[in-house]
Amino acid sequence: MKKFAALTTAAVTVVLLAGCASGGTGTGEASTTPTPKAQTKAEACKTLESDMKSVSSELQSQMSQIQSDPTTAVAKLKEFDGKLKDATAKVTNQDVHDTASGFEQSFSNLVTQLDAYSKDPQSVDATKLQDSITDVQKSTQEMSKVCD
Repeated sequence: MKKFAALTTAAVTVVLLAGCASGGTGTGEASTTPTPKAQTKAEACKTLESDMKSVSSELQSQMSQIQSDPTTAVAKLKEFDGKLKDATAKVTNQDVHDTASGFEQSFSNLVTQLDAYSKDPQSVDATKLQDSITDVQKSTQEMSKVCD
């Protein structure tokens, strides 16, 4: 349990420290304002950032519960992943969209690994789990580079 909490905390910390991908709406609903057909990088990054801020705040506020309850942790991380997918879908700038999609895919893979770990810690491939964490870190760095 403690090892899972540490891994979950590490995963959430990586997400919270992500450059453009460090927050969310918390509602999961698409914006009612149409996305411009041609976004600049700055506009795309701002859209992504604003959509992710409240999710980040929600994860931070629930950190103690997340650390003590693997089921809640995985549920919250899945929720974050869904909101990240929604936010990425609204980005029309190709560079930012591609990078955000890579981040979302790596994060989704990590959540899958953490979900398996929470259900049966003995059967999880530690190398795959570590690789997933590394992939999220790399894609976080890529998001930061694109949105600087």
